Amino acid sequence: MYKKLLAGELSLGETFWKFGVLGSLLGYFIVRIFGHVLAPQLHGHSIYVFFTRYYNPLHDNSDVLLSAVCYVTSLGIFLWYVFSVVLGVWRSSAEYDKNTALKYLARMMALILVYLSLRLVF
Repeated sequence: MYKKLLAGELSLGETFWKFGVLGSLLGYFIVRIFGHVLAPQLHGHSIYVFFTRYYNPLHDNSDVLLSAVCYVTSLGIFLWYVFSVVLGVWRSSAEYDKNTALKYLARMMALILVYLSLRLVF
C-alpha cells in the first residue's frame, strides 16, 4: 500500500483524507504526547541546549534520555510520513481529472501540511 501511495495510484480522496488528514493528525498527536512527557524534564530548555549544557552522562538520568529518544524518533518518523503523503497527494492529484479546483486545493493543502509539520521542528 505504501508503494501505491508514493506512486499516486490511490484515489485523491483516499490519499488526501485517509492518509493526509487522519494519518497526519494521529502522527501529530503521538509526537505531541512524547513532547509533553519530555518537556518537564528539560526544565524550560530546548533539547539541544539541555543536552549540550546541562546533561551529564555520569549522573545517569535514563528517563530524560529515553524520553528524548522517543520524541526525536517519533518526530523523524512523522516528518518522513508527511513528506511521503505530500508526494502521494501531489502525484494522485496529477491523475485527478474530475475537478481542477479540487486538484489544486489538494496540492495547496499538502504544502500547508509541510509548513505546519516543519513548524514542529523549528
